[in-house]
Amino acid sequence: MSYKNVKNLTDDFTTLGHIAWLWANSPLHKEWSISLFTKNILPAIQHDQYILLMRDEFPVAFCSWANLTLTNEVKYVRDVTSSTFEDWNSGERKWLIDWIAPFGDNNTLYRYMRKKFPNEVFRAIRVYPGSTEAKIIHVQGGQINKFTAKKLIQQYQEELIQVLNNHKKIVRG
Repeated sequence: MSYKNVKNLTDDFTTLGHIAWLWANSPLHKEWSISLFTKNILPAIQHDQYILLMRDEFPVAFCSWANLTLTNEVKYVRDVTSSTFEDWNSGERKWLIDWIAPFGDNNTLYRYMRKKFPNEVFRAIRVYPGSTEAKIIHVQGGQINKFTAKKLIQQYQEELIQVLNNHKKIVRG
């Protein structure tokens, strides 16, 4: 058994509170359950896979991501609540898990992420408020070549579709 330094644990609880406050102020997130909050937020904090933007000591935006294997990616796409703690840092395929900016700081968070991950490609499952449908979107770092990003996105998409289609064939028998 290992213990965290009390200061770090206190920092984690403070971070958790800031994110909970953003979650509660987000038109999309505020209706979601506390169990989904803990499933999405605790692994991000524990793996240090998040950005929390502050302005005047006030939280204004949050983003978390997971690094998934293809197998865990398929599991995530089929059920966004299925990821385990271990899944969060299991591979190289980056997925944005939460993006919360209820006070109009989307562009600031977007620019920050593009600068922090200049040569990366992320995907996300985007749900629009009031909608029951979701779609996969792509976000790329600020310095990655557009051709390279497009090629990588296409590769990831083809691999994902292939595995999903193979799974359908197995299920149908």
